[in-house]
Amino acid sequence: MKKTASSYLIGLCLIFLFAFGAAYAQEQNKVIDTTAILKELREKEKNLNIREADLNAKEARLNAMEQDLLARENDIKKIRDEVSAQLKSLGEQQNKELDNLVKVYSTSKPKSVANIITTMDIDTAVAIFSRMTPNVAGKILNELGKSNPEYASKMAERLTYQPVFGDEKAKRAQQK
Repeated sequence: MKKTASSYLIGLCLIFLFAFGAAYAQEQNKVIDTTAILKELREKEKNLNIREADLNAKEARLNAMEQDLLARENDIKKIRDEVSAQLKSLGEQQNKELDNLVKVYSTSKPKSVANIITTMDIDTAVAIFSRMTPNVAGKILNELGKSNPEYASKMAERLTYQPVFGDEKAKRAQQK
């Protein structure tokens, strides 16, 4: 019986060791799996931190670019305002000069003014004529008709015709 009890005891121990060994091996696999998962999560967290840092850097660059664009926009607005002021000043100066020319031409001999007018840009000539008194403009236009009838006709047309938006006659007059 001793052999049987001892065989029985050894068998029981073997079963016990085998059962606990299998459970222990399973527990070790769980620890290994948990460790692998923890390691994988740490790697993903590291990658996410790197991506977050990249995104933060890009956001900072975008904010800097936005500030730069806003500063440039303000500079452009200032330049535009300066240009507008200069254009207004230039227009005022041009108006003064045209008024001076009107005074000079109004007191000059119509024949001399007619000869000068034919060498001018027609828009400038029209601006001068439109500021003259009708009596003086008529005398100069009369002399202009004698020396250069075609130019006098264009002048008369430009002086009398006020273009309407989209009007075909206005478009043709502008092209001449």
